[in-house]
Amino acid sequence: MLNQFLIGLPVIVGTGFIHAIVLSFALDRHQSLTAWARTHSAYWQRSTALGISIVWVMFAHLIEVFVWSFVYLILGVFDAIEPAVYFVLVVYTTLGFGDINISESWRLLAGLTAANGFLAFGWSAAFQVEYFSRMSRRRPDRHT
Repeated sequence: MLNQFLIGLPVIVGTGFIHAIVLSFALDRHQSLTAWARTHSAYWQRSTALGISIVWVMFAHLIEVFVWSFVYLILGVFDAIEPAVYFVLVVYTTLGFGDINISESWRLLAGLTAANGFLAFGWSAAFQVEYFSRMSRRRPDRHT
């Protein structure tokens, strides 16, 4: 049991750093995109900016899923990347166990993977809400 926590907690910290780096990078890049979108009155410019922010968020999650997948591969829980990625996607998104299960000796690690995904998706939702809020703030002299 302890070994699963000693493996899982550093992975959670590492994926947290990945999430922070990608979202910080996205926010820096979106500053200019936000300024561009605010200068236009059409909804599609703002929608494009929001769509791009979703791509950044999903990119962060995809990296994190692959990090977890490689951990499972290194531990020998899976012998190929596809089932590892599939399993991690199912667990990380908190969808729940699907048609692939792992041995009882690693099930706590699966729980940590789910907790990591739950936290990361919450963080991503907060990021999207804040970004949408920033996009919605309009200069008073501009009208739709």
